Amino acid sequence: MDIERKEEERRYAEAATDEGRGLDSRVLHDPVRVLKPRPAVTVAPGDSVADAVGRMAGKRQGCAIVVEGGKVTGIFTERDAFIRVLAEGRDAKKTKVADVMTPKPEVLRLDDTIGFALHKMAVGQYRNLPLVDASGKPVGVVTQAEGVRYLAGFFPEELINQPPRSFEERPPRHQHGG
Repeated sequence: MDIERKEEERRYAEAATDEGRGLDSRVLHDPVRVLKPRPAVTVAPGDSVADAVGRMAGKRQGCAIVVEGGKVTGIFTERDAFIRVLAEGRDAKKTKVADVMTPKPEVLRLDDTIGFALHKMAVGQYRNLPLVDASGKPVGVVTQAEGVRYLAGFFPEELINQPPRSFEERPPRHQHGG
């Protein structure tokens, strides 16, 4: 598995160094730990969805890492709460996290690169990925937002000095029927 991961990282790094990239690709080789990931909200598979959502809300995080025996066994996200609980009319107090979590999620390690992490998130359409140590113990969560903030930090003037757009230039907002 490590060989596959390193090969995927190498291919991604080669693609990132192609001409035409605005950002020096060396930044993408920084380890994910420079993002200063937040500690993970952890829950057990038998915990109720209501308890998990309460802990997530208390820490202002969009996911909880499901841990059993000190290892990551799943991830429960805001999206899971909406699609697998609310949309299906389940009772959050009676529904167990194990019944609605995503089992065996992709994980990142402390030495994985930012480029590798962002690539994994883009390809898998993940907003959050568990971060584990060498023994597989969860140590945090890496979010897309942290990756974007990190990269945006290399362009502070360009971002701050974006010209304003007039109201007419803005795309129309979606109308919500009712």
